[in-house]
Amino acid sequence: MASELRQLAAVSRALGDETRLRILNLLLKRGETCVCELMETLATTQSNVSFHLTVLKNTGLIADKKIGKWMFYSINLEAFEQHVASLRATFNKTRHEAARPGTSIFTLCARADAVPLSREHARQKVAELKTWAKAKRVR
Repeated sequence: MASELRQLAAVSRALGDETRLRILNLLLKRGETCVCELMETLATTQSNVSFHLTVLKNTGLIADKKIGKWMFYSINLEAFEQHVASLRATFNKTRHEAARPGTSIFTLCARADAVPLSREHARQKVAELKTWAKAKRVR
């Protein structure tokens, strides 16, 4: 499970960059695309495009192919489908509901014997105890 979450986090980080999303969008629209075309379309340097392509390639979201001296990249739709399936499995509503405790945090914190959560709550408890002690002495 930990390795699945690690992979899910890596793919999510890769998808969290606007330039990488633009690259993926271009690859989806155009199919197999050369680095030089990506540089021209994105109006950026070869090193910048290569960096983003490496991040995407390391997560398996794209594949590369060398033809002569040119590198061509294409989108790996199977990897996207697997990522979406992993997200669905991780954040499955049935799994989420099964993991919920029977008692909410509010119910636990609002109990009379609960430890105060804030200074204000602590002051209220101290004032209640003082009032209760005074009332007990007056009797």
